[in-house]
Amino acid sequence: MSKQTITAFFDTRSHAEQAALALKQAGLPAADVSVSPETALDDLGANGGYAGATGPKKTGFWASLEEMFGDSDDHGTYTEGLRRGGTMLTAHVDDANTDKAITMLEQHGAVDLEEREGTWRSEGWSGGSTSAAMATSGVARVGAEALAMTGTAPAAKMTTTETRVAAPVPKAAAPARTAATSGKEDMLQVVEEQINVGKRAVRRGKVRLHSYVVETAVSENVTLRDETVSIDRHAVDRPVAALGADAFKERTIEMEEIDEEAVVGKTARVVEEIGIRKDVIDRTETVRDTVRSTKIDVEDDRTVGGTRTGLAGDFASRLTKGMEVVGSDGQHVGFIDHVDGTTMKLKRMDPASGGQQHLLPTDLVKSVDKRVVLSIAAAEAKKRWAAA
Repeated sequence: MSKQTITAFFDTRSHAEQAALALKQAGLPAADVSVSPETALDDLGANGGYAGATGPKKTGFWASLEEMFGDSDDHGTYTEGLRRGGTMLTAHVDDANTDKAITMLEQHGAVDLEEREGTWRSEGWSGGSTSAAMATSGVARVGAEALAMTGTAPAAKMTTTETRVAAPVPKAAAPARTAATSGKEDMLQVVEEQINVGKRAVRRGKVRLHSYVVETAVSENVTLRDETVSIDRHAVDRPVAALGADAFKERTIEMEEIDEEAVVGKTARVVEEIGIRKDVIDRTETVRDTVRSTKIDVEDDRTVGGTRTGLAGDFASRLTKGMEVVGSDGQHVGFIDHVDGTTMKLKRMDPASGGQQHLLPTDLVKSVDKRVVLSIAAAEAKKRWAAA
């Protein structure tokens, strides 16, 4: 993976060191991050001053600076910044992390070197002229392209390394990080939520059948017979001739007394059956919820020679008969009868029209989807419409 060489300029050393620490904490190897030494200004004179100046061969930091920028205006600008007490940070970053690193440098106070250069020139500094390599305003200069223009960079280096200068533009959005010849593209995403309805089993409880024994007192009436043996004594006076020889024979008579008593016998019989079963039925339930989606309204009011060229002019081709027209507040305005050039004629067979056709200009259209949405509220639209 090729790497980018990013250079950033700071007014104070503490800001540069804080930015270097942030890059290292973000995972950049310490060997790939360097800050200009405190002795850089002292070494400036000993190394021959600006690029192209005669003198001894440059070594150390100044040698790496000249290797990076050659005799380009960037070299002179950085040298002047260091001479004025600033600090330079250099970082070698993978392509995938370049934008993230530049953002971090901006957040830690990297200055807009082109703006600063303009200030120096207004004060009388004349260290080189602004070249095409520096013409692009913003936080990025493509160092490989600048080197190629001056002819000082070997071809192998140009294919793997590119030098970028991180510098925020005060009170403005982050500028493009591309060369002047590159186009800029940005986009908004249209996001929609989709509802996914599934099923899950939910326990609602159990039904149990449990049998147990209880005793209940019962009673029945039954008729019982009791026998009673009684001894009756009667005084008699009669001869024993009838008894004959048995008159004095021993005799025993007995009579058994029998009583009836209730006897309880029990038999078990099945008198009822209680069963349990589970029935399954299918039912249809309507699930209601809300889903979110993003809508993008395009406002393009460009004109060329008095003719609308933006999307507002294109809306006219998408307006069809019968489409509902609503205000920006969503309130009903009318229905399109037909479109004549840049004018919409609304149907008169609509309660909102009062039985009269009305005209509205198509440049009030904000968006066209399933209905036409105006850029003004419905009440304001009715104030502006004209009777046909």
